[in-house]
Amino acid sequence: MSGPSPSLLIHSVIPTIAVYVVCAAILVLAWYFGFVAYNRRQARQIMRWLETALAGQGQILGIQWLRPSLFQAPLRLRTSVFQHPAVLVRITPRELPFSWLAKWWRREPDTLIFEADFDFPPGFSLEVRNHRWCGRTTRRFSSSPEHWEFEQTTPIVLTSRRHWEREVSSMMNALLGCRERDFLRLAFSKRPPHFSATMPLESISPDADSSGNVFEMLRELAGGASAPR
Repeated sequence: MSGPSPSLLIHSVIPTIAVYVVCAAILVLAWYFGFVAYNRRQARQIMRWLETALAGQGQILGIQWLRPSLFQAPLRLRTSVFQHPAVLVRITPRELPFSWLAKWWRREPDTLIFEADFDFPPGFSLEVRNHRWCGRTTRRFSSSPEHWEFEQTTPIVLTSRRHWEREVSSMMNALLGCRERDFLRLAFSKRPPHFSATMPLESISPDADSSGNVFEMLRELAGGASAPR
């Protein structure tokens, strides 16, 4: 007896492959749109955190989604220091599994970036980054911060100028005065946006210490640089 012909085998295999492809596509789409909806729910919670942090200092004007895990919210603040203020929120891209895994591997936190302009652009460009290192000296290294030993170092400054301007000195003094605030990055620029501050998203959560003082600290940091020269 002869076996089934190659044409019959092909016709029987193709429908099976098509079913697998369709099922995989459905799973991918369900994953993507499911986590896009999850990001929307998370954004609503973040907006509530932001409203609490802004209590008495301003209000949120809306929300604009730039990507499924990135949105912007323009603000109206009572202070006259900032012009066109807005926050840019980056949350974990769970809708993209490989991006999610890469962010988890690098231990990158969700971040909130505050951006604004000044009436008078700063006469300098400056970027401040906050880095922390951790070293282990013994095998029995405790994971509890209660058993850690911390060393604070003086700031390291890389500059192309021989003398600091007055507004740079006042900004650095204000920054050193609020070391408890975990800013990841601060930037002053001659071009818009003139001021930006990146911080962990959890810094505005209800459980964060002094979460309601975030925008007051930002105002103090930007006050010297926004003054007319």
